[in-house]
Amino acid sequence: MPLHIYPVIIRSVSPPIQCLLSRPTPEFRSAPTILYFHGLNGTRNQVFQDRYVEFAEAMQKIGCNLMSVELRGHGERREKKEMPAIDNMMKIITHKELNPFDGAVLDIRKIIEFIIEKGIAPPSEIAVSGLSWGAMHALYAMKTERRIRCGLALLPVCKITALVEFRGLEGHPLIAQYEPLNFIEKVAPKPLLMITAEKDTRADPRFAGYLYEKLYPEYVAEGAGDKLAYYMLLNNGHAYHPKMTEMAAEWFKQHFLIEQEGPKFE
Repeated sequence: MPLHIYPVIIRSVSPPIQCLLSRPTPEFRSAPTILYFHGLNGTRNQVFQDRYVEFAEAMQKIGCNLMSVELRGHGERREKKEMPAIDNMMKIITHKELNPFDGAVLDIRKIIEFIIEKGIAPPSEIAVSGLSWGAMHALYAMKTERRIRCGLALLPVCKITALVEFRGLEGHPLIAQYEPLNFIEKVAPKPLLMITAEKDTRADPRFAGYLYEKLYPEYVAEGAGDKLAYYMLLNNGHAYHPKMTEMAAEWFKQHFLIEQEGPKFE
């Protein structure tokens, strides 16, 4: 099944946000849209290449746009492209005048405004997904954006300072504020699925489990306990697994497209 991919640039922020938009058909039409946030070492191309491409194909098959974006500070929007992404992010975090987390939240808002303004999706038909560091951004979007309807976090970083490169920032006020375990709350009743891996030494699954335990009472209080889900892939490390594609498609069909009656695309 060929992918219908088009470049998009959002110029309402500086530096501009570069995106790739995959559509169910070559013809433009408004459709439910899933934002994809790549990992810290990836780029917007990641989800359309190699082992990840099946995820993009599955989203197209269920009739969704998939918009892969570059948030500030990593990917192609690194300030110093000659510097590894993690080193670049470390430099930004420790700079007293910069806040890459606030910047990412602003970018997410601008992306959603662009999607609605250009008719890519109606306001009520936007979801988020992400992998690793990008899954952390998907969680940020779930908390900060009322227009997000559904979320998927693959191998989510739920404790930044558990990553070996960032351990020296334990207690840093900016990190403490934006640690997902501290920052993510009150997202119920939006459907959220977190998929972790048993042998993940990067995004330790324990912390996603702690976040699930924190959020679950909120979902129960909203009468939405079935809309929060946590799944661990056994014997898998910090790598994309085909099971994620299957689970993602089913999750979005059940919790994002349930009110959509449009055709599916082969």
